[in-house]
Amino acid sequence: MTVTELKLENFLPYRIARFSQLLSEHFSEIYQKEFDLTIPQWRSIVHLAAAEPLSAKAIGERAGLDKSTLSRALVQLEKRAIIIKTVDPNDKRATLLRLSEQGIALYEQLAPKALAWQASTTDVLSEQEYKQLLTLINRLEKTFK
Repeated sequence: MTVTELKLENFLPYRIARFSQLLSEHFSEIYQKEFDLTIPQWRSIVHLAAAEPLSAKAIGERAGLDKSTLSRALVQLEKRAIIIKTVDPNDKRATLLRLSEQGIALYEQLAPKALAWQASTTDVLSEQEYKQLLTLINRLEKTFK
């Protein structure tokens, strides 16, 4: 009987999951330690900064967060006055979310630190290698859409 050997160091799902975990652990020093944010809170803030107002559903879809995780994150952001809920003018039953002035100020502090962290993390790659990495990730992501 032949047993197929699965080498985890060559198995893409394992390698990407491990790499993602390492990135999250190291990047969390910025948003968790300095700003007391969770991953879902951080993602929500960034998505709102990029395109607000958004519904909670839209944030969840863009950030890859399940409904209950996102709901807890949004409740905490609202308690901290980082986001504001408003009634959707097109659907009075729905709410839209935006960053408050405090949320914008938080994002303005956080974004440069995130970009600096990314630059220091990817400085082992040339600009061409970095662009190629993003191209390859995009190509692989498209196979699942």
